[in-house]
Amino acid sequence: MSGRYGSPEHGEFLPGIVMPPEIHGLLRQRIAEIETGDTAVNCLIAQARAESLVEALEVLRVLPAHAIERLYLVIEHSAKARLTELDGQV
Repeated sequence: MSGRYGSPEHGEFLPGIVMPPEIHGLLRQRIAEIETGDTAVNCLIAQARAESLVEALEVLRVLPAHAIERLYLVIEHSAKARLTELDGQV
């Protein structure tokens, strides 16, 4: 993931986005679940879970709005890429 979105510094999820380690790890796990989903349904479930986590960060105002938007875009991009891969395997 880091290659596509720049090289984050220590503690950053993406360049310029720092979050608590517990959330950082959980969001990375959610995105990994998207990227390794074995079916379109599983990929979409993982996407929904990741988006729910970001929604919680948004509601709790853990990150600024521009960072929240970037996270949603990363999740969307990851899901689209995985769904495209899965569609090509049919």
